[in-house]
Amino acid sequence: MSRFMSNQSRYTLDRLLGKLSCPLLLLWGDLDPWVGPAKAARIQEFYADTAVMHLQAGHCPHDEAPEQANQALLEWLAALDARAKPAEPSLQTV
Repeated sequence: MSRFMSNQSRYTLDRLLGKLSCPLLLLWGDLDPWVGPAKAARIQEFYADTAVMHLQAGHCPHDEAPEQANQALLEWLAALDARAKPAEPSLQTV
């Protein structure tokens, strides 16, 4: 983060997200006084494989609402697991 803050022209959001090749979860505190929820939508524009979970918390939802954050994380992981599993073969009667 300190590198990003000291050289924002080199470390742009679209450039950093362009290097990502895995699903991304944003646990977004909708009550954050510094970074509003509109920023989450902007991140989704740059990186399509982003899931956003809006939590009733501030800037640090994992600290302020750990139960909500943990539940959102578990739900996201379950969805990833379901997405990764191959479809069950179907039996067709002839």
